[in-house]
Amino acid sequence: MRKIAALALFIVILSSSKGLADDAPPTPSFLAATPTFLVYAEGDHRTAAVASGGSGSYKVLGTISDGSALVSYDDGAFGAVEILTPALQSRKVKTFARGTAFFRGNDGFIAYEPGSQLVRRYDARGALVGAPTAALGASEALGIGDMVVTLGAGRLRVWDRNGRLQREILMDGNSLAPLPGERFAVNDVHDGEVRAYTLALEQTATLRYVGLPARAIATAPDGMLAVLAGNPGCTLPNAEIDLFIDLHAQPVARIHDNVNSTLGLAVGADFVYAVNGPCRSGEEGSVAVFTRTGEQRGIMRGVGTPTSLLPFSARRPG
Repeated sequence: MRKIAALALFIVILSSSKGLADDAPPTPSFLAATPTFLVYAEGDHRTAAVASGGSGSYKVLGTISDGSALVSYDDGAFGAVEILTPALQSRKVKTFARGTAFFRGNDGFIAYEPGSQLVRRYDARGALVGAPTAALGASEALGIGDMVVTLGAGRLRVWDRNGRLQREILMDGNSLAPLPGERFAVNDVHDGEVRAYTLALEQTATLRYVGLPARAIATAPDGMLAVLAGNPGCTLPNAEIDLFIDLHAQPVARIHDNVNSTLGLAVGADFVYAVNGPCRSGEEGSVAVFTRTGEQRGIMRGVGTPTSLLPFSARRPG
């Protein structure tokens, strides 16, 4: 297997995109994963990287305390997790069997092996944290504090660091996102609700979606929640993005423009990002950028067809 050794060694510059003002700080910036490469986008500038000619299935997992990002990808018979620093340099954290699924953990990541159906939690150095968890049928996982939250097989579960099940409830959900105070948000697709829970599975807030189903959720570190609702699509869409600061109040904004084919969301300190898929064969995707008050900032193109996105700011030596 060719190591990703340094993503920067494989960097190429893609054509810049227009449509964003250059004189309005701060500048939208993110790290996005496509099926075949990673791309860092900052305003009109694009920097892409691959691990090797045969690598793929890239995914951005989250950031760690020093501002670096954790990313994963497949290469040959293996899967790998890498750290990408704000200087756009990388190093390998750990290698796994191909087919391992990776999820976000606080200052680390979670790996789920479909064969054994074990969930393992790792720190940012790749060291195992706690004991494996037999989370059968897990489709989503999230590390919060010393606990691991999983979704799958019709259940929402919370496990301690020793791999022991602490709480579980019946739920058909599709998204997990962290909230301040060791809480998290989850989208219950069966009941049409976005809910906030503590790690004791005490429900602290409920957003009900009737007739306009919630599709995906994303949160910022300060607790802002974005909900993609409705039916995105290239023909007759009725999608919207609702932005909440207080989960017990009405949304601070509802976004309807440029979210026709939105597949995913991300929320940063300054901007909300909507990942839009292509509507015609041969097209690439795009990322619509909005302020946290719902005002459109622009459309960022030249990013391939993103499947996951993470607000991210590069810092290069002056």
